[in-house]
Amino acid sequence: MTYENCYSLLQDVRRDLDEYSDLLVKGLDSSGRYKNSQIVTKINSAQRYIYNLLFPRIPEEFLESAPITGVDAVYDLPWDFGILKEFRDENGHKVHRIGVQHLKSDATTGSDSLYYKKGNTLVLDKDGVTETYTLWYYKKCRDLDQGKASDGGAASIALATTAKKIADYYNGMILENITQDWVDTIDDYTAARVATISETAVASDYYGLVSSLPEPFHALIAPRASLEIRAFSPERQERPTDTEFVMFNGQLLETLRAYAGNAQDITPENIWCNYGGRGGGVNIPGQGYTIF
Repeated sequence: MTYENCYSLLQDVRRDLDEYSDLLVKGLDSSGRYKNSQIVTKINSAQRYIYNLLFPRIPEEFLESAPITGVDAVYDLPWDFGILKEFRDENGHKVHRIGVQHLKSDATTGSDSLYYKKGNTLVLDKDGVTETYTLWYYKKCRDLDQGKASDGGAASIALATTAKKIADYYNGMILENITQDWVDTIDDYTAARVATISETAVASDYYGLVSSLPEPFHALIAPRASLEIRAFSPERQERPTDTEFVMFNGQLLETLRAYAGNAQDITPENIWCNYGGRGGGVNIPGQGYTIF
């Protein structure tokens, strides 16, 4: 498989914008019309766009399970948590969700088979529970990052200041080291932007995080990001043509059909139509749909 990491996506978008140089990609030249941060923002927007098309069609692609341990009946959700599918206790029995109006009173014990959601946690109706439960959930689309490592060592790499300053945010994501040409998985990530890996990194290594989308859709991220920049960015030199939109939509549709199609396949109109009232769309003459 050929995975696209955020660094290579940045290269692709800069080439599409006819504004490419090694120095611009590495952030060592600030003379370009577009900042790397602007382009990466659009790369992540394009990734979310594709995710939102995929999830209703193949939700199982994003299904995950994880053991989570309670601290006084409070269970922290992982940072890739999107939508809850099922919560099971240590014996494999389903734990049922309740509304806050059904919580136990102070004078009662409550039940460890009932929970309610509070922020980024699940809380059992019974106090003091510390057993390890199992969470089944659909992963959300996490933002990508690229740049130059600020530090490194055996089994660690400190990401650039553009990375999220949220503990565990990148856990489980694939990181490609551009400078040393190795690929690794992030086992743990701290709020200090330090990732635990298996390889050895050094300061000034360039890296890119890999999208968690199915691999066939990686090649669509950069073209979509380029279209968004040229369609809506104040710095754009020229708007994308109708032909460019049609070509992208055709490639996206064929990839959807090949990877996520079924006997009840939906039409292009069902994907892209009926959005004209939301503003910001680009109508494709003669094609019967609108893309954003």
